[in-house]
Amino acid sequence: MPAISPDQAARRRRTNAKILKFGCLPLAAIFVLVIVLAAVGSNQDDDKPAKEATVNAPAYTVTNKQEKTKTGSVDLVVPDATVDTAKAAIEDYAQGIGDSFQDYAITVVRSDTDKVYVCSGRWIRDEQASELYTGGKVKADSWPAIDMNCPDPKG
Repeated sequence: MPAISPDQAARRRRTNAKILKFGCLPLAAIFVLVIVLAAVGSNQDDDKPAKEATVNAPAYTVTNKQEKTKTGSVDLVVPDATVDTAKAAIEDYAQGIGDSFQDYAITVVRSDTDKVYVCSGRWIRDEQASELYTGGKVKADSWPAIDMNCPDPKG
């Protein structure tokens, strides 16, 4: 390593002094800023609205039940159905579908003569069934899954 001149040595000492004098200040400020942001960020979950309260499944009447080897469909009549109670009824009925089916359509109507539905759910057993019966339209993190559609024209 070649020797440095006295001017270069003096310049290095001045630069090092500046770094020591001011270099620690920005690092300390960044450190404090990171701590403050971490504390503020951890409280952001409190600002989110509470998860919707679960609705108990209403009483329903099963009609138009049709079952084949691997598919099925059913209408659930819920006279005073809302979207929330219709979803709860679909989820309640789906719990009893069992492993023998792969695709099951569950529709909630307010009366047996209604031509329009409050909610319709499509219960799909697994990813292979989704590919086979829906062309892969139904996607889920866990199976079985229910794809819901709730237009509720009277709601």
